[in-house]
Amino acid sequence: MTRGSRSNQSGFTLLELLITMTIMLVVLAGTTRIMSDAMSSNVAAKGMLDMNAHLRAAMDLVQRDMLQVGQGLPVGRRIGIPNGNGATPIGRPGPGPTDGCPGVAAFPLDTSLPAISVGAGLGPAISGECTDVVTILAADNLFGPVSLASIGADGSTARIHNSVNISDDPDVDSDNVRSGDLLMLTKGNMSVLVQVTSVVGQDLTFGGGSDDPLGLNQLDPGLDMLGTINQLKASAPADPDAPVVVGGVQQRAPTQATRIRMVTYFVDTDADPAVPRLVRVVGGAQPNAVGLGVQAFRLTYDIADQLNNPTGVRMDDDDLAGGGACSPDPCSENQIRKVNIVLSMTANDSRRNSLVDHGNQSQNALYTQVSLRSMAFVDRYR
Repeated sequence: MTRGSRSNQSGFTLLELLITMTIMLVVLAGTTRIMSDAMSSNVAAKGMLDMNAHLRAAMDLVQRDMLQVGQGLPVGRRIGIPNGNGATPIGRPGPGPTDGCPGVAAFPLDTSLPAISVGAGLGPAISGECTDVVTILAADNLFGPVSLASIGADGSTARIHNSVNISDDPDVDSDNVRSGDLLMLTKGNMSVLVQVTSVVGQDLTFGGGSDDPLGLNQLDPGLDMLGTINQLKASAPADPDAPVVVGGVQQRAPTQATRIRMVTYFVDTDADPAVPRLVRVVGGAQPNAVGLGVQAFRLTYDIADQLNNPTGVRMDDDDLAGGGACSPDPCSENQIRKVNIVLSMTANDSRRNSLVDHGNQSQNALYTQVSLRSMAFVDRYR
């Protein structure tokens, strides 16, 4: 091969290679950005779908519980609790004081608990506004009313009548009683609320201490205190196996036991202040998270006061003291007929940045109004 033929061979110069590589890198960078944006958009869309699903599930659970408020409770939709000489306030599930919000420690010392206990602005603050707390009561239709065979001499025990097997295994009729259950005991026009601390066969024990976290089992054999199981027993010391009827008129009937569902909702920030949780507490059990990323939990109430029937009432201190929506009279929890609920959530932290980067709305809210059907049938307003 001659030297002239070698000089005629063509190729790429270093400059051409550099230009080509630069163009390829630009194209690859653009492609990578498009793929990254597509993946982020998919994550963001999934985050929004998950958030909306959790928001709807949480609201459905709150709504379902609200529909049962007052169901199976005595006339007036209240249950008696220890009160008077020596009585201590009943513990109320809820958050402690934080961020200038008062928190919850106990129910107000009263003769009874209402079917719905309000708590405007008692929960921890989100975006500078204290959230709400609410506690509701309803009878559990799987157990009650069931007759008692007897109540122990000091009131710390009771025996369920043999007509209902409360400890069969398996639980055929879903009517077994377990430790931690709340029972409403009624006799005549009296009612008291107690917590079961142990079950052996048909025998129940109403103990104290850590087994009774709400402090319901305040025994008072001396009868100085009102609203106790001792007072209820004293009204008719012996429980008959069947109603006592004289001349066709029922004179005395056994004490009746009904399981009560006490449900409390509030916002919890203790686990992770950056991701507030909506929690649900049954009785005095541990909180169970039903929604994450809560941004608002606000309740208002429509009430029937036989005068103006105000709507959207916060039931805050002013309303309850007579200086608010029901002025000059105080608003009463017994007057509540509807609950208006606002629940707002954001996507959790793992997806929040993707949502914000793409300009998508990372927060959504639901509003619902629940009519308290069982609260509409009371004999009088108080």
